[in-house]
Amino acid sequence: MGALTTLLALTIANVSGYCLYHSAQSIPKLQRYEKKAEKAAEWSNVAEKRLWDTRYTVGAGFIMTSISLLTALSHILFTWRSFGTVAWTTVIAAGEIAVSGYMKGFWGDKSKIPLPNMGDYNDAISETEKVMGLSDALGVGWGLFAALMLLRWLGLGV
Repeated sequence: MGALTTLLALTIANVSGYCLYHSAQSIPKLQRYEKKAEKAAEWSNVAEKRLWDTRYTVGAGFIMTSISLLTALSHILFTWRSFGTVAWTTVIAAGEIAVSGYMKGFWGDKSKIPLPNMGDYNDAISETEKVMGLSDALGVGWGLFAALMLLRWLGLGV
């Protein structure tokens, strides 16, 4: 890999790791409220939908960030020069943007709850907001990486 793509892969790996940390921090904080949410879901379809949407959106962020980190590390450790690299990193770029949009669709209008004993839930919202913003940045980073790899594949340097 060229110096520019190596530097970009290192940056993406660092941002992915930081994003994965925040994603992993939000999961146990949200799980502390899961029993109450499951009880509410027994009586309300809205509560049940919100419970599953919470699980899906947080899980999607965690999975996409994990894929991003593993791919960045593989590009640092191994030399990839095929068109498949361009395609895969383009898919990751689109995936990061899509997951961020999916998460924003659910979490974008959620405000923190100013009640006692809701501190972990509010912290989880903050962690999830960081994941959404970092996912956008990762999408841009992977898009740039794919463009650089396409130039290399076409024999135009980089």
